[in-house]
Amino acid sequence: MPSRKHCSRKNADQSGMSVSARWPALHVVLGNESCDLDSAVSAIVYAFLLHSLQNGEEAVGVVPVLNIPASEYPLKTEVTHWLQKHGILQNSLIFRDEVNLSRLQDGGSLRVTLVDHHVLPPADAYLESSVVGVLDHRPLDPNAPTNERVTMIVEPVGSCCTLVAEQVMAKNPALLDPVTASLLYGTIILDTVNLNPAAKRVTPKDIEVASQLARLMSPPPSSLEVFQELTEAKADVSGLTCDQLLRKDVKVATGGGLCVGVASVPLRVTDFLGRSEGGRCLAEHLATQGYQMLLVLGITITQETVTRDLAVYCPDTHLREQVTSALVEGQGGVLQLAPQECDGVESCVAFRQGNVGASRKVVMPILKAWLATRTS
Repeated sequence: MPSRKHCSRKNADQSGMSVSARWPALHVVLGNESCDLDSAVSAIVYAFLLHSLQNGEEAVGVVPVLNIPASEYPLKTEVTHWLQKHGILQNSLIFRDEVNLSRLQDGGSLRVTLVDHHVLPPADAYLESSVVGVLDHRPLDPNAPTNERVTMIVEPVGSCCTLVAEQVMAKNPALLDPVTASLLYGTIILDTVNLNPAAKRVTPKDIEVASQLARLMSPPPSSLEVFQELTEAKADVSGLTCDQLLRKDVKVATGGGLCVGVASVPLRVTDFLGRSEGGRCLAEHLATQGYQMLLVLGITITQETVTRDLAVYCPDTHLREQVTSALVEGQGGVLQLAPQECDGVESCVAFRQGNVGASRKVVMPILKAWLATRTS
């Protein structure tokens, strides 16, 4: 991996005032707002690749930006574990609240490449004119950029890091030292549940790329040991409050005058709701985040066995019933939801999810389709 000085926060002009004095432009590689391991590693490695491919006469500053405030980084337990293990400490990273993208854009000195997402959330819509590239593994959204100046690499594979690794192999394979290969490999293994077809997330390309990366490490890693290590790190939420759990891995969907949080938690929803402060925390979290509704997606993985459940919290009974129907019936009932108890938490309904391969990537389109039917 190239020197980590290229992703040091010292190279990101936090005020956005003097970038032109250092570079003619700043090229930000921006992960998604959940900042899971796939998003973080994709941003870091892809930024190194873009930096390495620059023509010296047209060089710009290329920096990865983790799309969360620095204060939330400790919540990403698998991210902190995996990056620290590979020598990347928090003080060598750049977080969203440490660089003023709006001011940089106003000054005409900003380029943005999106990784692990390809549609900007409403709060970031102002960045659209600065987007020059996209690298993502989600199904193409109808609202995806269509401007010819945007280089689009979108392919439905199990992990965005699979596409990052493929790009590095094709354009500058010298970057794939054992550290970089391991960063990418572990992320792919976690995202695909150890390349397990039963989880319905792995593709032949994920398997092939992971195999190529493994050959670059000596000795070749045990995928099961890597998977167990990262799963344990992700599930280590013993020190987190309910509110921190809800902020650990969250996406936001908006439409029809509503703002909906969709939080993934690494435990069963029933266990989360059973915490003594669970019900009170939902109400407080809704108020502080400005949501009208909150979806909590639970997941546990034991010996590669995946279980999922889901809860909908919404004080408005009519809205709760509407979105519940949409989730149960959406895409022909793809989630395979069955009611379950939610420990008497008011304004909340919970479900077991029969389709354990349906992650938030499946839930979000159903939710967005329902929001699109509403009028504000």
